[in-house]
Amino acid sequence: MSTKIGVIESRWHDDANGIKKNTTVKPLFDFLSDLHFGNHHAYDYEMACTQDAFVSALERISRSRSTTIAYLAMHGSESGLHLHGGDKITRTILKNTLLRITKENGANLTGLYFGSCLFGSKALAEYLFKNDAPVTWIAGYQESVDFVSSSGLDLLFFNTLLTVRREKSSLSKRQKIEEVARRVRKQMQGLCNSPLENGDANIGLGFSIYVKKKGRTQGALDLLRDG
Repeated sequence: MSTKIGVIESRWHDDANGIKKNTTVKPLFDFLSDLHFGNHHAYDYEMACTQDAFVSALERISRSRSTTIAYLAMHGSESGLHLHGGDKITRTILKNTLLRITKENGANLTGLYFGSCLFGSKALAEYLFKNDAPVTWIAGYQESVDFVSSSGLDLLFFNTLLTVRREKSSLSKRQKIEEVARRVRKQMQGLCNSPLENGDANIGLGFSIYVKKKGRTQGALDLLRDG
C-alpha cells in the first residue's frame, strides 16, 4: 500500500531567511506513512536544486502510475517556484513538463499541491487547466506563509485526503477532492482564509483547492470559496 504521494523538495535554508539547515517537510510524510500504512516508506521523495533536477524528479515520481499526487515543497513567488540552486520553475515550464511526461511516460497524476508561498493562485490554476494540464485538482497558497502554520495545514490536508480515500473509495477522483475540501473548510477555515478574509493581518494563509469548472469555460473553481 502507498500514500500515492510524490514529494519534491528544495532546500529552505539560506543566509538571509533564518531557516535552519536541516529543515525539511519529510517528517510530515514519514508520520502520515506510519499512521496510515505502518511504515515510513509509503511515499516517494526527491530533492531538486536546479531546473533540470526538478524536471527529472517529476519524471521519476510520475513514472510509477501508483503515484497520483505531486507535492512541491520549495520557496515560491507569484512568478514561480524557486530552487536553492538559483533556478526558477515558471508556470510555463511546469505546464510543459506535465504535458510531456503524461504523453511520454503515461503519468497518472491526479493532484498538484504547492507547498510554497504565493504561487498557488487561481490565475495559475486557470492557466494550467486551460492548457490541459493532466490533473483533477490543484492546491496551494496565495499568501506569503509561515513555515510552521503551512506545514500544519499540509499535514491536516493530507491526513484528510488519505482518510477520505479509505472511507469513500467508491467516489470519483473529483468527488473525493470535493469531500476533502468540505472537511477542510469546516475544520480549518481560519487557516485557509486570507488575512483579509479573517480581518486580521496576522492570521490566515490564503489556501485554496481548485478544480476545473464544468462546461466550456475551462476556468478554475475554488472549492473552499466557490463550492
